[in-house]
Amino acid sequence: MNIIHEQMEKEVITLIFREYPDLRDQINKARITKREFTGVGFFTDYHKDDILWEEEMIISDVGAILNNSIEVGFVFFLRKEEVPTLECYMYGDPFPDQIESYEVFMYEKFAGDVYKVPKK
Repeated sequence: MNIIHEQMEKEVITLIFREYPDLRDQINKARITKREFTGVGFFTDYHKDDILWEEEMIISDVGAILNNSIEVGFVFFLRKEEVPTLECYMYGDPFPDQIESYEVFMYEKFAGDVYKVPKK
């Protein structure tokens, strides 16, 4: 993992928790206990004691473009009695060995809970 990867994760957390600044700050300061690469993304686990929050949440309205061409999505799982986890996923393509650039974005929401990549 490289510095760009770490910066991307922090940007993703900041955007996911844009409406929860206290929670956002806790997660961005939390210790990472494990990071597992799956070949089509990764899971990042955060130390449960570093995040003081009672409400359960699953938020998945943020994505990124890696290396100018690879679309990934993110889901953050915050559940009682479980480790807080950020998941990065792809649709079939292998995850790149190295992230050279990235652009984080929010998916646009349409009727029927359909999300699409915003147009530039």
